[in-house]
Amino acid sequence: MNILLLGTDGRAHALAWKLLNSPLVHSVVCSPGNGGTAPLALQATMDAQNPIEIARWCFDEHFDLVLPADSSALHAGLSDEALSLHIGICGPPKRTVALEQSRCQIKEFLLRYGIPTAPGKAFYDLAMAEKYLASQPLPLIIKADHPSGGEERYDDRYAAIEGLRAVFAARPLEAERSGVVIESLLTGPRVVLSAFCDGKTVVPLLPVRLYDHVGDGDTGLVASGMGAHTGSSNYARQLAEYLQQRFLNKIVEGLAAEGLPAWGIVGVDCIITAEGPRAIALRFALRVGEAEVVLPRLNDDLLPWLQAMLAQRLHELPIPQWAPTPSIGLGLVARGYPVSFPYGGLIRGLDELDEGVLVFHQMTANPSIIMPYTQQRNPASGAGVNQAIGRLFGMGVSSGISGLHSTGGHVMTLVAQGATLTGARGRALINAERIQFDGRSYREDIGAKEFG
Repeated sequence: MNILLLGTDGRAHALAWKLLNSPLVHSVVCSPGNGGTAPLALQATMDAQNPIEIARWCFDEHFDLVLPADSSALHAGLSDEALSLHIGICGPPKRTVALEQSRCQIKEFLLRYGIPTAPGKAFYDLAMAEKYLASQPLPLIIKADHPSGGEERYDDRYAAIEGLRAVFAARPLEAERSGVVIESLLTGPRVVLSAFCDGKTVVPLLPVRLYDHVGDGDTGLVASGMGAHTGSSNYARQLAEYLQQRFLNKIVEGLAAEGLPAWGIVGVDCIITAEGPRAIALRFALRVGEAEVVLPRLNDDLLPWLQAMLAQRLHELPIPQWAPTPSIGLGLVARGYPVSFPYGGLIRGLDELDEGVLVFHQMTANPSIIMPYTQQRNPASGAGVNQAIGRLFGMGVSSGISGLHSTGGHVMTLVAQGATLTGARGRALINAERIQFDGRSYREDIGAKEFG
C-alpha cells in the first residue's frame, strides 16, 4: 500500500516510523515531514490547505491512503475531495471535523449528550453572557470560541467582565456565529484518550497524561508539548475503560445522532478533578506528545487498524496488544519557549542515546538528506523503497548528519520506556542530557506521578 502522510511535527514522525515497520506498507511519502522523517521517507511538497491539489496528486500517483497527522487538512475539506476520487482518507468530512474548531459548539454538544464537563455555558450574546457571569462563583474561565483565541482565568469579577467584552470585541467580522464559553475553573492533571473509530465501533488507545506548562509543577506559561506519559497500573486501565464508556462512546453516538460521520481518530481531553474526569475538548487527531508515547507501545501493525477504520470493520479485529512498559516523552525545547527562543542551531548527541530510546522530531530540518518524491510512471516499481530505507537507517539515522538543525522552539520529544514509570523517567532524563542544541531545556518532573 502506498500512503501519503501529511504533517510537519512529532506526530508525523511517529506515524512514519510506525508505518515503516509494517511489512504491508509499500511506501510512505511525507508532505512535508521534518528533519526526522527526511531519512525515512520521500518528501512531496503540497499545500495542506489545498485539498483539491492533494487529492488529485494521490489519484495521479496511485496512492491508496492519505493519513493526516493533524486535522488542518481535514478542516480544509480533504476528506470530501479524497472520497470523490475514491481515495482512502483516515479522517472525517469537513462538516464533522469543524466541531473541534468551536468551543461553543463543543460545550453545547457535551451538555446535550450528558458528557461530564465543567459547569458553564456557551454564549453568543454579550448581554446574556454578562448576566450569567455576574451570578457565577469565582474563579472562572472565559474561552474564545475558536481555540486560537485563547482562554483566561479570572479571580476578579470586574476584570472578568472587561475580559468578556474584549473577547466579544475581537470576534471575526465574517463569523456568522461566534461566542464565548464561561465555565468554572477546573484543577487537576490533564489527561487525553484517543480511539480508533469507524463511525460505530470505538477502540480506545492508552490514556496519556499531558504536560502543557513550561515550568515544573505545571507552572509558568502554557506551552504545548512539554511532556507526556502513559501508565501500566490498574488505575490506568480503569481510567481508559471509564473514559471510553462515559466519554468516547457517547461522543460517537452523539455524532451519529446528528448525522456527522466520524472515522479515523476520535479523542477527548479531560481534567481529572476531585469529582472525576471532566471533558474540556474533543478532536479528530492525536495530540502532540500523545502519538509519540502511545505508538511505541502498540505491538500491532498499524496498517490493519487504518484499513478497518475505513471499511467499518473494527469490530472484526481483536483488541490492540500493548507493550506492558510505561512510556515517557520529554519535550526538548529551546530556552525561552514559547515566547522568544533561539533556533537554527545544530543538534548533536543523537548517536549517544541508549538502545531503544526514540527521538521524534517536532521542529527540525535537514536539507542535506531530503529525498524529494519524483513522479513515477509505474509507482509499483522499486517496491519497498521507503521500507528498505527505514529499516536500514532506523531512528538514529539523523545522528550522523551535520545539517540537522532546529526550526522552532519545541525541537523534539525523547521517548523512553521502562519496567516502571520511575524507571522510564530515569532513563529519559539521562538520555535527554546527551542531546545538545542552542538553549536546550526540558521539564524534569515529567512522570513523577502517574496521573497526579
